[in-house]
Amino acid sequence: MGAAPREQRKSTKPPELLVADDGLYTPEIGSWAEDKYRLLWYYADLFATSMKAKWNERVYIDLFSGAGHAHVRESRRIVLGSPLLALQVTKPFDRYIFCDRDPQCIDALEQRVATHSATNQIRLIPGDANRVIEEVLAAMPTYGPQQKVLAFCFVDPFKLSNLEFETIHKIATRFVDFLVHIPAMDPLRAEATYTSAGNGVLDKFLGRTDWRRDWEHQKSQTAFDVFVADQFSNSMNTLDYKYGGLRDAVMVRSTNKNLPLYRLGFFSRNKLGADFWREARKYSNPQLELFS
Repeated sequence: MGAAPREQRKSTKPPELLVADDGLYTPEIGSWAEDKYRLLWYYADLFATSMKAKWNERVYIDLFSGAGHAHVRESRRIVLGSPLLALQVTKPFDRYIFCDRDPQCIDALEQRVATHSATNQIRLIPGDANRVIEEVLAAMPTYGPQQKVLAFCFVDPFKLSNLEFETIHKIATRFVDFLVHIPAMDPLRAEATYTSAGNGVLDKFLGRTDWRRDWEHQKSQTAFDVFVADQFSNSMNTLDYKYGGLRDAVMVRSTNKNLPLYRLGFFSRNKLGADFWREARKYSNPQLELFS
């Protein structure tokens, strides 16, 4: 990624999350998602601003983009979602790729994007990210000697079965940093299902089948959600993602009962990405819980 002057790397204040109801489709989220969105914005802002002068094309990819607005459950709050937040970084990305399998989300996002930004190169791709990944890759500019392309990919599945590691693997053939929602509550609730013979959900999520042998050795000492996050980090290591992973993941818990919901795992091949991640955590919310 290349070094960046310290003054360029300091993030500015994020946009206001709260927005008015525009009458378009707005899915529900838990209140804890607001911390996730702030953290995402801070990293995207640091990334986009610091890399602007060093790369010809900076690309933001959102594989589970949602509708652009989200209604906070059990409240009247409507907040900006990840795609519209990414459009409001200080130095916008050169290209944006938004993907979602829900037609209602894509339709609402298309209308919201049209009112938010008329100048950015934006591609909306309907469909399951795992099935349309070739379209996502085709929407990215081709890297070449005169065309340096760097991407940041936000991966926000609801549960393990929504994401296949092969999708990550294909994107990782490019120069890309990842921020990945690694479910915690889902594997805790469905441990017996996911570890049962013949269930292939975790095989696809991790990109391999040998995790069962490791689980047999660790299950008496390790919670299943921790095991899944660790195994996912190991899979990313095979793609040469040396920075971030489980040791730098952020745990997001439910507001009322403080239950573990998911970890935000950051993955980069460059130490500078890890520096940005530390700064993003510091600026976004000093109370966010680091997993250790």
